[in-house]
Amino acid sequence: MTKIKAEIIVKGAVQKAGYRDYVQEKARSLNVKGYVENLRDGSIRIVCEADEDTLKNFIKLINIKQDLITVEKIETVKTQPATGEYEYFDIKYGPMEEEIGERMVAAVKIAIATRQEIKDMHEGMKNMHQDLKGSIQSMHKDLKTSIESMHQDMNQNFKEMAERYDAISTELLRTREELKIAVDNLVKVVQKFLEKPT
Repeated sequence: MTKIKAEIIVKGAVQKAGYRDYVQEKARSLNVKGYVENLRDGSIRIVCEADEDTLKNFIKLINIKQDLITVEKIETVKTQPATGEYEYFDIKYGPMEEEIGERMVAAVKIAIATRQEIKDMHEGMKNMHQDLKGSIQSMHKDLKTSIESMHQDMNQNFKEMAERYDAISTELLRTREELKIAVDNLVKVVQKFLEKPT
């Protein structure tokens, strides 16, 4: 497949965020040759050589919104046949002071973002703790209500059993008295029968 040379301009929050390193990593993974550099207006320029399909894939991969990087627009401003002049894909660095400053700004941005993520995570854990505390209190209340209800049911059952026992006991005593009277009457009848002359 025929290789082409493209000049690409990337706009958005792409400087002081590690975007050039990201672009270099993706270019090397696809065997794209060329370079990436910062422009004074805050955009990024990429000059690269690859076949057309690889170039399309490369552009898709570098069109990102993650962490501190927000690509707003990618524009291919120029294409021509590849010259084969690039051996690797490199980052073109600016003056040392500028690069150190950019890395320091990126580090501070990352530190601030990390701090915010930790604060958000802490807030989330605090909310989760409150929810968990509320759930435990609700479970405790439900358990207490259930135990009290069981206790009342048991007391009611024991009371009903005691009342039935009392009723049975009373019935047994009455039946015993009736049996005693019946036996006494039977004994009297038998005695009278025995007293009769034959």
